[in-house]
Amino acid sequence: MRAPGHTELATTIHTRSRESWGDASPAMLIGQHPVFTAMLDRLARFARSEAPVLITGETGTGKELFARGLYLLSRRNRRPFLRVNCAQYHDGQLMASELFGHRKGSFTGTAGDHVGLFESADGGVVFLDEIAELSLHAQAMLLRVLSEGEIVPIGETASRRVNVRVVAATSGDLSALVPGGRFRLDLYHRLRGLHLQIPPVRERGRDWELIGEYYLDRLAASADGPKRFSPATIEMLGSYDWPGNVRELKGLVDAGFHLSDGEWIEPSHFLESLEQVSRLGQFERMPLVDVGAQLYERMSMGEGDFWAIVHQPFLDRELSRGQVRSVIAHGLDATRGSYKGLLPLFGMRDCDYARFMDFLRHHELKPPRS
Repeated sequence: MRAPGHTELATTIHTRSRESWGDASPAMLIGQHPVFTAMLDRLARFARSEAPVLITGETGTGKELFARGLYLLSRRNRRPFLRVNCAQYHDGQLMASELFGHRKGSFTGTAGDHVGLFESADGGVVFLDEIAELSLHAQAMLLRVLSEGEIVPIGETASRRVNVRVVAATSGDLSALVPGGRFRLDLYHRLRGLHLQIPPVRERGRDWELIGEYYLDRLAASADGPKRFSPATIEMLGSYDWPGNVRELKGLVDAGFHLSDGEWIEPSHFLESLEQVSRLGQFERMPLVDVGAQLYERMSMGEGDFWAIVHQPFLDRELSRGQVRSVIAHGLDATRGSYKGLLPLFGMRDCDYARFMDFLRHHELKPPRS
């Protein structure tokens, strides 16, 4: 018997995910809206193919979840599923090494041979998250995999055959990167054949409520008892824009569940967790916590440096671009616009300056000038 909001296809994915990975983080695709069920049908059709798949959608829509669903419905579901976030590698050689491997001594810092993800995933699926951040060098090597089914580890001359299906994802527009030379046109065409555009939560009607109930039930299973959104909460959230999509919804459920004492979760239990309010109709906008100010205060009080408190959470997609820009803006207010003056405030060394500025430029994180 299926739970409300879980289609037969989604239930199959969930069952197989538990068989593969256990109950810790099951792959559950929840929704009843026609745009969502049409996307699930498209996913099942793509699962029967061996061609690359490109998954696009706003941040927080669940692109990795769909990638896992594709893998679980495919004939490769008994072989490895390996994921890499391309955004975490700023050095092109390190990125290529992670994906395709290297021989000892092929470049500075290589203490031994390294087997890349594509060789480790032979027979299975490699999920390239944030593929827009892939270096041009690694793009050329990826194109060879897609065209010839071959890899050449760094430092070697002989090619190796691999049998891997590629699933790539991005929250940006790959086609916009082609004219400026940041993304190869031939690679774009190879990836774009099978395309999944994941709809944002705001375009899925009441699916947000079904997703919220699912996360509430998971929290209740490890707590003293169940909790539910009150009628006032449902009415209010029904008008919310969900800029952070499913990821924001999960965070809101976590906050509401732990801040409420009784059975009902009221608006007052989670309002401060909302990053922004765009369409609340007749509801009065309430003051929200400035996440940037909180993170800035933590660093200025010595609780951690920029790399631990801001940089890594951003790469892990726990912080939005807007939140990081807010951190930088608070720091620039204190340094009268000096980026170099941010180093001691953010617990960084002088030698971190070039890396810091490169990070801000690469991800377009500089706050707008007032």
